[in-house]
Amino acid sequence: MIKFIKKILFESYHRPSAKAQHIYIFFYKFLFNSKTKIFSERLMLLKKPPNSMIYYNSFGRIVIMLLNLFWVILFNKFFEKESFVDQSNKLNDKHLRGNNESPWPVQASHFYEQNKPISKDFFNKINKDYLESNEILLNNKNFEDSDWWRSCREEFEKLFIKDKEININALENFRNNVVTKAEILKDQNYLKKSNSERMNKLKSILLINLYHKLSENISLEVLRTTSDSFIGNNVSLNYRGQRINQRILRYAYYLSQIKRNTLLNYEEKNLFLDIGGGYGGLSRVLKNFYNTSTCVIVELPELCLLSSFFLKSNFPNKKIGTFDDFKKIERISSEDLKKFDFVILPQFFMKKFNDQIFDLIINTTSLGEMTDQMQDYYLNNIERCTKKYFYSVNRAEKRVEKYNSRGFYDFRLKKKWRSILYKFTHTYHIEFLGKRVD
Repeated sequence: MIKFIKKILFESYHRPSAKAQHIYIFFYKFLFNSKTKIFSERLMLLKKPPNSMIYYNSFGRIVIMLLNLFWVILFNKFFEKESFVDQSNKLNDKHLRGNNESPWPVQASHFYEQNKPISKDFFNKINKDYLESNEILLNNKNFEDSDWWRSCREEFEKLFIKDKEININALENFRNNVVTKAEILKDQNYLKKSNSERMNKLKSILLINLYHKLSENISLEVLRTTSDSFIGNNVSLNYRGQRINQRILRYAYYLSQIKRNTLLNYEEKNLFLDIGGGYGGLSRVLKNFYNTSTCVIVELPELCLLSSFFLKSNFPNKKIGTFDDFKKIERISSEDLKKFDFVILPQFFMKKFNDQIFDLIINTTSLGEMTDQMQDYYLNNIERCTKKYFYSVNRAEKRVEKYNSRGFYDFRLKKKWRSILYKFTHTYHIEFLGKRVD
């Protein structure tokens, strides 16, 4: 009898402690958003899911923020103990075994990137590309920078070029506390090595909040894999085994919207074009998901330099085409582009692409930073070169005091587009995904 009572109290499914846990989880689940659904096949036996499978609603986010705030201020630790500010830029051995804090098997994309040093030959190639393409632009009055981007380019040149040679040390640290006006690098300084450890943790609490907020709006398949690269020596929050910062979470949103709202197949060799692709961050995310596709970037020469370095460092075994590979081609076909995994070209190559060759053309924020002349140049070629989709995330109105450039409402689109997405984003932009209608 005693043995039977002991089994009921301490070993059976319906032991009192299990009932107490059920009551606790029953109320705790009111902190979860719709992406976290829990139920039990047995009556009154709810169990707490692993932390890596919990996503919080607005009330839950407030609770977690307060708990993290309390823990960081008092103990200099996050409430979820496995989280930390990642400054080492090295893999750790926690991915060798599964646990409750991060998905298993490992899904974070940075674990699968080799991050090998770039050869001297490749450095010489992209250095030569920069000098030649910059010279062409200086002598071509059809490609005029806005005052904003002229000043940004001057900053980039001072940072990364010295006596017409690449400053390799600066390039290797291009996301490590670099001072510039350009948001593409400026927002890499949200967490930085010059901050105190506690300050970085306090700021990271907002990143955790954003992670859960985005979980309500984007694909979990994308969110779980989203993780920033080590290249550029940046500081990130390591949360659930993922390297998280503002920029990588924004790219996760873009990728999820593309995945959810287009019919592009992962297995096909799609052609993507990212106009104003920056240092290649979004192309890296796209390539990790659509891994057989070719990602093309059209950018300013300085940013072609950064993206060539960034993508080659992340994908040392992938084939990257640059200015030197395409400078003698008058009309660039899809076959020319598909010989490469990535293609990185300055802006005057846009007019060389054949008609209707890109499955998806992307522009996020940079069209709203250009002169009217350059904006029209890109829009005309977007409509000419798109075969299927155009994805734009740009501010609505002209902003005079900073860029003096037209907004989305002024985009002079002449073709007929079927509007698949049209919404106001969490980054305060107009989001548009259009499918070409001939």
